Amino acid sequence: MKRQLIAVAIAASVGLSALSAGNAWAEEAMKVNRYTVAVPEKFYVNYQGSSKQEFPKGFRTGFGSGIAVKSVNKDGSIEFYMITDRGPNGDGPEYQAGNKVTTSKFFPSPSFQPQIALARLKAGKVEIIKTIGLKDETGKPITGLPIKPGSIGSTNEIALDEKLTNLGYDSNGLDTEGIAVDAKGNFWVCDEYGPFIAQFNREGKLLRKYAPGAGLPEVLKYRIPNRGFEGIAIAPNGHVFAAVQSTLDIDGKTAKKAQFTRLVELDPVSGKTRMYAYPIDVGSYKSPKDAKIGDIFAVSNNKLLLIEQAMGKDKKMRNLVYLVDTQAATDLSGVTVNGVEPEFISDQAGLAGITFATKRLLVDLRALGWETEKAEGITLLPDRKTIVVTNDNDFGMAIEVDDSANPEAGIGDYTLNADKTFTHKGVPAAPKVTIVSNSQVERYQYLWTIELPEPLQ
Repeated sequence: MKRQLIAVAIAASVGLSALSAGNAWAEEAMKVNRYTVAVPEKFYVNYQGSSKQEFPKGFRTGFGSGIAVKSVNKDGSIEFYMITDRGPNGDGPEYQAGNKVTTSKFFPSPSFQPQIALARLKAGKVEIIKTIGLKDETGKPITGLPIKPGSIGSTNEIALDEKLTNLGYDSNGLDTEGIAVDAKGNFWVCDEYGPFIAQFNREGKLLRKYAPGAGLPEVLKYRIPNRGFEGIAIAPNGHVFAAVQSTLDIDGKTAKKAQFTRLVELDPVSGKTRMYAYPIDVGSYKSPKDAKIGDIFAVSNNKLLLIEQAMGKDKKMRNLVYLVDTQAATDLSGVTVNGVEPEFISDQAGLAGITFATKRLLVDLRALGWETEKAEGITLLPDRKTIVVTNDNDFGMAIEVDDSANPEAGIGDYTLNADKTFTHKGVPAAPKVTIVSNSQVERYQYLWTIELPEPLQ
């Protein structure tokens, strides 16, 4: 049953501007240690494509899509679990087959299996020491290839190899973006295709999977493609939290007007869910949909560390760590405002009656010297005062387009036809598409420890 909130009849106020109150601790009040994650060559992704001379050892695997503490050891070392995303990939051209046009992605190593890594911080060095490949219920390796159109979680993308061949789909494909570990040592992983939440055993075998309309609220199916769940956390009471990366785009109408993105709380014992509105810093972006959640960590049963980031309307990158409290927030399950989901409402008065989660700025990563775009992993050490942050390095690769006839065109400006010919604005074109190394700053995975002046409560 839907719970209808009639905006004009509700007197309570959201007070969006007050939700972001509080300033980050001063840089000098925090102790920051910065490390580059060492990835031994045996963990690189095999690559045999046309740019092999650029990547003679393969792609440097990026394990920075999520992070969780495994242990703090007697010798002072700290071990973490980290996770990859769907693997080496990059934006492709529009793809036209008959009258149907869809988006595409390049997958230069299409058999890549999303992986969990064990990393160790010891004696001033962080190194990957073990990996666990993710598998379905039968033990078959899962890939990062997209899901077939028409299925739950499909992004309606075409997967292409470097020869412009359609790679098909993987019905169990996952774009993993976060990791948490439960009391039994099982892994909980979130995905941005579905969005899905999946539980794996210690060997990486799938135990159960939650999807929109199948264990998760159906409204989540309206995530912007490739912006499903970006962070996952397990609270002390065992409840699982997951964060939708950006605003929902309900019926293609709300991505640019919604004032919040959704946090989901799942009780894996009862199967019950709740949803909360996380207030994005709407005024800081050109459009609300630009804001992205990087990851979350559960400090308590109702408080989360959360990374909010994206390019601001001032053309400056933002990477901010907030402390979010859902205790007094409205459960959005079944809630509508004047007959529509709250995402349709773009003015503060119209959202009266819905209490958003509160947020307090803890750390401005940029002010500490953070340079990479994607801070996608966050956790907290047992001392409750040391935050750990890591980044997604996109496997050290990027897509480059060279076309003298269209020097300003990006790969998304082209259309690829089923016969592997290109057009640009309806005119035949011949772009050269190459796999290249990404920028020096983005190429590596980093891990930072940030000791706060006092423990988080």
